[in-house]
Amino acid sequence: MSKLRKNKRKMLKGEQNNPAKKLPYMSILFVVIIIAIFGSAAYLVMSKTASQEPEDKDAIKMTISMSGFEPNVLRAKVGQPVKINLINPDNSMHTDGGGIHNFILTAGLASVNLTIPPESQKVFSFTPTQTGEYHWYCDSCCGGKENLSMHGTLIVA
Repeated sequence: MSKLRKNKRKMLKGEQNNPAKKLPYMSILFVVIIIAIFGSAAYLVMSKTASQEPEDKDAIKMTISMSGFEPNVLRAKVGQPVKINLINPDNSMHTDGGGIHNFILTAGLASVNLTIPPESQKVFSFTPTQTGEYHWYCDSCCGGKENLSMHGTLIVA
């Protein structure tokens, strides 16, 4: 009787240590990890896309990122307000400036100097009072005012 019990115990132990029995659990774990990775990636992409939707649909949508302003040319008329929804999709992990950008427009118009934190947006407006060509820029990162991609032009007619 005791031999039967010992053999039975050995068989049970052998089944527990059998790699074939662990395989389904490893496969399930692998699938769960893959789903978690793809789910996280999808969440990051969706949250980035959502943060680029303008708060004010009536304003001009302008994006500022490490590659510059988009659009970087605006046309306006004297006496008509210009309303801009400035969106900064960069995150705070950026090594140059921490993802902070700004919009500086001072020549010939009312002074505009805004700072836009990472992954945020601001709506602002101004009214051009005279015709001309005016330049705005970001001076917080990416070489600042010296970087040609961090500039834009306002043409007032």
